[in-house]
Amino acid sequence: MQIQHFISDRFGGVSEPPYNWLNIAMHTGDELTRVEQNRQILYQKAGIVRAQFANQIHSNTIVEIDKFIPPPSCDGFITTKARLPLAIMSADCFGVLLYDKGTRVIAALHAGRVGATREIVAKAMQLMQNRYGAVNISAIISPGIHSCCYEVSSQLASSYPKRFIKRGRFLDIKGMIYEQLEQNRVESIKDYNICTCCSSEYYSYRRDGVTGRFASIIWMEE
Repeated sequence: MQIQHFISDRFGGVSEPPYNWLNIAMHTGDELTRVEQNRQILYQKAGIVRAQFANQIHSNTIVEIDKFIPPPSCDGFITTKARLPLAIMSADCFGVLLYDKGTRVIAALHAGRVGATREIVAKAMQLMQNRYGAVNISAIISPGIHSCCYEVSSQLASSYPKRFIKRGRFLDIKGMIYEQLEQNRVESIKDYNICTCCSSEYYSYRRDGVTGRFASIIWMEE
């Protein structure tokens, strides 16, 4: 069993500004025919036929699936099925991809401020461990907004532990993700270590407002 993943950037698609170019989200105001074309381009780039998407709602809701289904309202998927790619859309939020080769279980999580605060990463790992017997989980962290760019209100900053607040009012979402991974004894972490707000290669809602979304996808091949 091979674990594969693919994280897109904003290049190679057909969308026009402000969605230029490889926007894969249908909820941003982009022309749906262009988004459909972009998804086909995405699949070709990743080497897959299709992927399972969600109607992401900024929650810690995780859906366990064993086949393709209409996009549910959730922010995470878990599966043990091969050839069932799980996809997360992002434009500053982190895509967190988890896998355990031994028990053949994978997860894809949309971890922005709300998801990370509600510990969607820890919740997924506990499901993988308790329901599927995962004992050696590895993680992949997509590009996302870093604490250098994610300034929040004073009221919001005061609601977080001080270890997650940098330079007064800058929230460290990735720090929350790392803490959840480390508390669940994840030792293998591939971190793309790219701030989407700093890098013009990725979509950033904080930087651009109206913009597209890139994808983080994980799947198993037999």
